[in-house]
Amino acid sequence: MKIRHALLLFAAIAAAQEFHLKDGDRVVFFGDSITDQRLYTTFTETFAVTRFPKRTISFVHSGWGGDRVTGGAGGGIQERLTRDVFAYKPTVMTIMLGMNDGRVRAFNDQLFEIYSRGYTDIVKRVKAADAATRITAIQPSPYDDVTYEPKFPGGYNSVLLRYSDFVKDLAAAQGLTAADLNRPVTAMLARAKATDAALAQKIIPDRVHPGSSGHLIMAAALLKAWNAPALVSSVTIDARAKRVTKYENAGVVNVQFAAGVTWTQTDDALPMPIDMSDPVMALAVNSSDFVDTLNRQIVQVEGLSAGPYTLRIDGSEVVTRTAAEWARGVNLATLRTPMWEQAMRVHSLTLKHTGIHQARWRTLQVPLAKDVTETMADGLAALDKVESELIARQRAMAIPKSHRFELVPGGSAFRAVFNGTDLSGWHISQVNHHGKTSGWAVERQAITGTQDRPGHGGILLTDRQYKNFEVSLEINPDYGCDSGLFLRATEKGEAYQVLLDYLDGGAVGGVYGERLQGVQSFAPAWQEWFKRGEWNHLRARIEGDTPHIQVWMNGMKITDWTDTANHLPGGATSGAVAVQVHAGNRWVPGGKHRFRNISIRELP
Repeated sequence: MKIRHALLLFAAIAAAQEFHLKDGDRVVFFGDSITDQRLYTTFTETFAVTRFPKRTISFVHSGWGGDRVTGGAGGGIQERLTRDVFAYKPTVMTIMLGMNDGRVRAFNDQLFEIYSRGYTDIVKRVKAADAATRITAIQPSPYDDVTYEPKFPGGYNSVLLRYSDFVKDLAAAQGLTAADLNRPVTAMLARAKATDAALAQKIIPDRVHPGSSGHLIMAAALLKAWNAPALVSSVTIDARAKRVTKYENAGVVNVQFAAGVTWTQTDDALPMPIDMSDPVMALAVNSSDFVDTLNRQIVQVEGLSAGPYTLRIDGSEVVTRTAAEWARGVNLATLRTPMWEQAMRVHSLTLKHTGIHQARWRTLQVPLAKDVTETMADGLAALDKVESELIARQRAMAIPKSHRFELVPGGSAFRAVFNGTDLSGWHISQVNHHGKTSGWAVERQAITGTQDRPGHGGILLTDRQYKNFEVSLEINPDYGCDSGLFLRATEKGEAYQVLLDYLDGGAVGGVYGERLQGVQSFAPAWQEWFKRGEWNHLRARIEGDTPHIQVWMNGMKITDWTDTANHLPGGATSGAVAVQVHAGNRWVPGGKHRFRNISIRELP
């Protein structure tokens, strides 16, 4: 009997720890403008799709700005529920309301009575429609009285906390799941404020609607309420014993031991794609427990000789750490690995399919309901078909792939070719067809290039020449400037060019044969990954006598191109690296192209 009771207890604990969303679930997110932002909801969806790629879980995002428990601009509460929730037959529904119900004022008994009765009524209506629907009652997200001074004694968030406590109590009484999206966010805000008070104010810039960083922490709170797992994968290798000692949520094959270790790894899931190059996102993540509790992709290699070791995945450098750090384990989840890139593409498809649903719902179904009767069904069906295709692509993209890992002795093989202070190691071409502009300078640790007179451009070349290599740099051009990154360039400017044409009709990250005959140009899809008006990281690789060129923008591979032959003069296989100021009118007057943190890794 004791054994049976122990087994039953173990089973109950295991069930309680299982992720809330099951295969075949359909989730409807219901709420006001904060849900309507489709940020915490899309983060949640991407997490579920990437962490459980074998489960088929669908998501509908049904937030409407201004909503209260009684409804709003999208209709009364029964109309909203019937059209925007029940029509999708959800197995799981989340409810987040309260920000508008308290009217951004001191606590008012009458308003609270309306809220509590209305919220209870919503739960009753949902259960009446389908008693099997698993409801998650979300405690209202915060009004930022942390990084900003409260507008009245106690602040509006103290009001929302009273609403939040009601929701928690209602959930306990009604057998619902409760998710607190208030206190974890305010705790994060307090830590962020202590680190950087000015930057912390950008997490919830209008005090009501968080940016993506705040929404990520909100999504984390919801996921934790759903028992989301922290682990993406974990692999432990003993280099001294020459064996794999542990692998969890991953398969490891083809392990080889020499000075370092190489292996092929296939994870069962993908990491949550977080852009830690965004300073606001980094502040929020580092001020929370998001990484430790939801995003752990660990590689641990024990028994290495002392010194630094660099991890390469599929030939690309990822990170350098000491042997002691590898022995403790390195979390790859926040690094720009091929797995991160794949997950980022999943998230892009999440945003695209939810955008199609939003267009279907908010620009067609609701506003034209009385005006379009004969073709409405066909129009909605057409958009549903488009969304279905995007969802299919999203799910296919979420299937993890195999990757080749190489942990090699030594630090990063990238070497700086620009010192940040002057143009040592570089020179201005005197013979290229764009000109010999003197408009090259170093400003704020960046090379800047501009036309020194209208139409007069030029190129700036490295003194050294390179054969097979990767070049890593950051760019921040003014709009209207046509530039390029020249690979294997001659003094005359003949080269394979990575396009940096930031102007109308231009392309960034594509390939062009600069003064080369027979090269078929390539223009990638780049705009989705480019950050306008900010510094963008670019990495380009050229290798092979017949050049194979790959380009990554902000960690995303946008170009993978191979020439039909070597079209450089005389079949040259090496040359300089150069940056360009285009001649003629493909340059905005007074505009500048900026380049910084330029380094090169030579390849075999």
